Amino acid sequence: MYKLNEEKMFYDVADGVAVIIDFTTGIYYGFNSFGTAVIDAFLSGADEGKLAEALQKKDGCPADIRKTIDDFSQKLKEKEILLTAEGAPAEAQINDELLKEGFVPEFDEFSEVQDLIMADPIHEVDAEQGWPTVK
Repeated sequence: MYKLNEEKMFYDVADGVAVIIDFTTGIYYGFNSFGTAVIDAFLSGADEGKLAEALQKKDGCPADIRKTIDDFSQKLKEKEILLTAEGAPAEAQINDELLKEGFVPEFDEFSEVQDLIMADPIHEVDAEQGWPTVK
């Protein structure tokens, strides 16, 4: 079972796509629809086994889905997006709309707005200089 690393990460879903922002690095992650389904299931209390079990009931699910899920969860832990949580795993609820692109969970890493995310103008205001300037 997992939980979001809330000390570092912000999580939101817009138009069926998950976005996670790491406020310590300024990097953000954009997930494809299946990656969104997987992370939603993890954050709802499912583990790899429960999630694979639920997916195997879906049409078109590949036989090696457990390995795919295991590999994806490992990547999420390596990026410190997910942390291990205590408790019994819950049954996985899968939104079939998020399966339309297939059964390959993916996320991309973006750093284009890293400077903006890392800027903290409220706490970096100098009385004599005013708002901070980008160096």
